[in-house]
Amino acid sequence: MKFINITLYNFSSFYKQHSIEFHTKTEYPVSIIVGGSGFGKTSIFDAINWALYGKEYENILRIQYQKDILDYVNETALKEALPENKAVEMSSTLLFEHEEKRYRVQQAICVRNNNGRLYITDRTTNLYDIHSNGNWTEISFIESFLNAILPNNVRDYFLFNGDRINQLSMPGASKYIQEGIYHVVDLEILQSGIDHLEFIAKKYRKLAKNNSTGVVADIEEKYSNAREELDRLESIISQQNDELMALENNIEIVEAKLREMSEVKDLQAKRDALKREYDIELKNINKITSDLRNATSIAIMDIILPTLLDLRDELNNKRSKGEIPSKISESLLKDILELRKCICGTEFEEGDSIYQELTRRLENEVNKRDQGNDLLELYFELNSTIDEIERSKNQVINLELERTKIDQKIKEINRELNFIMEKLKDKPEEEIKQLVNKLEEYRQSHDNIILDINDNKHYKDKVESEIRKLQVKREEQGKIQDNVRQFQLRDDLAQQSADELARIFKQFIDESREEIQSLTREEFVRFIPTVSNLNVAISPEFHYDVRDQYGRPALQQLSNGQRQALSLAYITAISRVSEKNPPLVIDMPFGRLDEDVQENIAERLPNLASQVILLMLPGAEWNDKTREILYQKTADIYNLDFDPENRQSSIRKEK
Repeated sequence: MKFINITLYNFSSFYKQHSIEFHTKTEYPVSIIVGGSGFGKTSIFDAINWALYGKEYENILRIQYQKDILDYVNETALKEALPENKAVEMSSTLLFEHEEKRYRVQQAICVRNNNGRLYITDRTTNLYDIHSNGNWTEISFIESFLNAILPNNVRDYFLFNGDRINQLSMPGASKYIQEGIYHVVDLEILQSGIDHLEFIAKKYRKLAKNNSTGVVADIEEKYSNAREELDRLESIISQQNDELMALENNIEIVEAKLREMSEVKDLQAKRDALKREYDIELKNINKITSDLRNATSIAIMDIILPTLLDLRDELNNKRSKGEIPSKISESLLKDILELRKCICGTEFEEGDSIYQELTRRLENEVNKRDQGNDLLELYFELNSTIDEIERSKNQVINLELERTKIDQKIKEINRELNFIMEKLKDKPEEEIKQLVNKLEEYRQSHDNIILDINDNKHYKDKVESEIRKLQVKREEQGKIQDNVRQFQLRDDLAQQSADELARIFKQFIDESREEIQSLTREEFVRFIPTVSNLNVAISPEFHYDVRDQYGRPALQQLSNGQRQALSLAYITAISRVSEKNPPLVIDMPFGRLDEDVQENIAERLPNLASQVILLMLPGAEWNDKTREILYQKTADIYNLDFDPENRQSSIRKEK
């Protein structure tokens, strides 16, 4: 997809008609629009979004920015229409190219002023396929057509502003990070498929239950109830995980506020250091607990170790006595039978008594050999098992000692953290007290939810185990009633398909998160080469996880500019993974970035997409340095002028 031009008519401060052409191509992928605050930069950004998404974007304006589309109707046009009570037309028209075809989309409204109150009298949305000969064909299904090209659910990752960059770099951004990953790989489609299959499974489960009798009916009742209980538990766990994420975001936000307060800055810095240490030790103890669980499962066999030792000694005794035979006797008998001559010199023929006796003895030796091999294998396996039990016993002792040490260290860290919390509470400033109390409340709720989730997961395991048992009985008894068995089979097929799709859903999330994580790390280093020693990850809970070369948490050590560069790297990763290759439109890309970070990002921006449109402030963003970097890659430069007396903007082409 590529934008060709945008035409505004009575839109915001742009009185009558104004157009901007985008001549970008491979060697010149950038278009730049420069304007001061209030000159109409953001209005152009909003006009592009409105042209593409119409009422959907109006909802976003209303919810996120408390703006109404009527706020954009040009003041001068309204004043001129008022004496004669005429309607004012406002429109935004976008001409774009997609897969070598041209399209024109337009949003337009007619507005009247009734005693100072504006209202819409008419609204049109048109989309046309422009033919090469100049003719056109109207496209009826506008929303579905545009969403196939540039879905609204990923709009924020291609058409975004400085606020969005800032939002993604602020504490509590995990919700937005998760949304980006979910939307960019169209996981809503998979979720819809899961929901549909589960609905079908429930339908056939109900039919099986209603048509069964006797023992079958009893099993169907229990199975249906167990499935409903499993659904209930999964729903509760999902809600609890959402609550957990919200609490973690709130904790991040409160801690960030405390970190900024000069009165408690030192205490909060110490608290951050202790928390980092706590996180490391918690990971260590989780690893040790997992190793301990594995070692204990083997070491517990110590109770049968005396029996194993006795059996090994008995087999070893048999081996030393030759009761576990070697292959020598067998080889000797084979040679004698082949030569037809005993070692004593006696000759014999096949079929006589000596031959038959030797053949019988050979068969016995073969049988003894097979048994002996089994015993030998058992002997060596016993040796290996005994050694493994002994090693595991020693490992359990060492791991327990290590766990005790770490557990003690965690308790000490907790004591220090509690001491700091008490000192924070003692601060006379009311705001600090409120924040600390809020933080304590959030943390308590956080810990309680984790306990509840673990309890529900444990209960869920039991319910799933009960379902597996009932499935066996269900299959056995279902054969008695053929019509019921048909419903059971359909239920099983739909449920198994839903479960498999759910597994794929989870796999897609993990794979997408890891891919976006890798690309985010790659882009972050390209934006800021000096952070190459940091490891950037996105946790399974969708938090940024930045670690230094020693594995210590380092996110809080990043400057504001570096954090925003990290968010821009994430947005870039999202656009790359999507493979939709839309234009990248950024309003105020450098607004809050440090000067050195600006330069690094300016170097990288032309490589992020096949078309990059930047709306920039003069001086703060469009300055000598960024101009020098971007000019050689820029196809168009437009300057916005503003007449404060008439409150009107105009567009002047520079390049």
